[in-house]
Amino acid sequence: MSGDLFPQFATGRLLLRAFKPADEAAFAAFAVREDFWRFLPGPALTPELVARFVAARVRDAANPSGRDWIFAVEEQALSRAIGMVRLSIASPEHRQGNIGFSFDGSLRGRGYASEAMREILRFGFADLELHRITALADVENARSHAVLQKLGFRQEGRLRQNFNMRGVWRDSDLFALLRSEWSAPATGQA
Repeated sequence: MSGDLFPQFATGRLLLRAFKPADEAAFAAFAVREDFWRFLPGPALTPELVARFVAARVRDAANPSGRDWIFAVEEQALSRAIGMVRLSIASPEHRQGNIGFSFDGSLRGRGYASEAMREILRFGFADLELHRITALADVENARSHAVLQKLGFRQEGRLRQNFNMRGVWRDSDLFALLRSEWSAPATGQA
């Protein structure tokens, strides 16, 4: 994939699209709060780190690798980004991918993560013909566990001390979903 071929998807309320420079303001408003970055590996986010992250995603979208897609998730009624979702191809030969997501904590409980991830699963299983998609969630991240289970993922195990988050080794739970277990949305629905 290259150039203008970064995919874009619309669901009932959301637009999953390439990052654009204007997303910096939206992400700077919520991504610097601990409820956004708490379970993400890496440093606590600052406005400077958010600016660098958005700029890197804009560059990536201009020339997609075809192996790693990071989408800005825009709430269409709000006309602004409210989070991000990722689908990466872990093994093209074995048709395996992995996903991740993080959203504005002030909008929790509205089903945005589930709605966005349903579309990412459709992209992975239907468009990219992946066989298996995995996800990791910090053992204390009950909300991510709930979203993954709602989407049909099963917990396959625990990875001990696999992420160093700001100086503390953290365990993650491994979740997976096979294409044969995935429920494709009915025609015309997202």
